[in-house]
Amino acid sequence: MENQVEIIKQVNDREVMDSRDVAKMIGKFHKNLIRDIRRYINDLTTGSKLSPLNFFIESSYEDAKGETRECYLLTKQGCEFVANKLTGKKGTIFTATYVGLFNEYQKEHNEALEGHLLKDDLAIRKGELEYHRDYLIQMERQNANNEVKNLISIADRMENRHDRNLILNEALNKSVMPVAQPLSLSATNVARQIGTTPYNVGKWGQILGLKAPRGERGRYGYWQGERYYYNEDALRIFLDHYDDIRDDEDY
Repeated sequence: MENQVEIIKQVNDREVMDSRDVAKMIGKFHKNLIRDIRRYINDLTTGSKLSPLNFFIESSYEDAKGETRECYLLTKQGCEFVANKLTGKKGTIFTATYVGLFNEYQKEHNEALEGHLLKDDLAIRKGELEYHRDYLIQMERQNANNEVKNLISIADRMENRHDRNLILNEALNKSVMPVAQPLSLSATNVARQIGTTPYNVGKWGQILGLKAPRGERGRYGYWQGERYYYNEDALRIFLDHYDDIRDDEDY
């Protein structure tokens, strides 16, 4: 007698056992068990309000000759129904066997489900941690760039050019560039770093040779549509000419 959990199958979210396996367990010819099940279905259909599908589900299989044969899938209730028709030791053994198989299957199924839920929970937790990590990184960048703005504001009030440049260099070193897109400083972004206007940045970008020909990518940046984006090297050059840009009459 085959006593393996694999005998239990999942069909339409219901745990069932093939009538061929049941026939082996109770020592009955399969054709005779089929005959009995048909009689049970008839009794349930005509003599009660119970649905036969709660016990027995019609199915089929292909025999060694490749011919389609009839069989039934028995739910746990169906196995109990058959067991109740048996007498003596045979009925006791079958009852103990099918109950054990269904229980073991349910245990393995629950363990697998718990493992799946655990993986999902871990994935959710990982996503939350990544979100908080990215949030903290963004906050750190924002704080760093706010500090840069404060340093530029301090430098703007200093009369000594040497000291002013030291402060501006410190501001540049603290400036946090976008990691994913290092070439992403628009004229507006540069203007905020320097404390001037986007127009003045565009003008001095041309004067200092930082702009590539329209539509092209150059050493200090690239065009995207109608907007030009400067890289970190360009920003350093802008800061080197901080005084000239700030003293420009167009500012």
